[in-house]
Amino acid sequence: MLDDRYTNLDVKNYQHIRNHIQTGDLLLCSGSYPVSKIIQKVSNSHFSHVALLFRWVDRIMLFESVESYGVRMVPLSHYFNDYRNSGSAYVGDLYLSRHAKVQHLTSSKLNDMLRRGADLTGKMYDIEEILKILASVVIDDLKSIPNDRYICSEFIQECFQKAGISFSDDGRGFIYPQHIASDPNVHPLAKLVP
Repeated sequence: MLDDRYTNLDVKNYQHIRNHIQTGDLLLCSGSYPVSKIIQKVSNSHFSHVALLFRWVDRIMLFESVESYGVRMVPLSHYFNDYRNSGSAYVGDLYLSRHAKVQHLTSSKLNDMLRRGADLTGKMYDIEEILKILASVVIDDLKSIPNDRYICSEFIQECFQKAGISFSDDGRGFIYPQHIASDPNVHPLAKLVP
């Protein structure tokens, strides 16, 4: 199910909007990959992935946690022309969003957010957390137990908390991309296309 705020968004070419992207913006993804479909189904959401965007020199980069690599940093352009080193674009929808409080953060707080992302780079993806999320559909009393592995939305929560911003979870400690996308302070800006 797609949050009403994400329907009828302006569709923007990445190259035309890249100069408007700010450090701390979010990339919300709705993939057509098997793991994406599982996350969408379990979370009853259109979204399957979330990443943190930032400006570095003349590049738009992102921090994310993905199944095959764990926490990593890649250029956003990777999503538009060489996703998974395949020579082709990401298969699915991409949305640019911004948390209302991010544009008012001091450079020190933004640096704290990015420093946390950099410190976690190389940490493993939390496959166990995904399995617990899947099992939580059947076993209602499962709880998330913090560790040093991260699914995408846990990683984003970690980074934003360093800047004093937190997102709600499902009440058991599990946080999905949907929790971030539906936060009332997160405003969709555009649907991105190559």
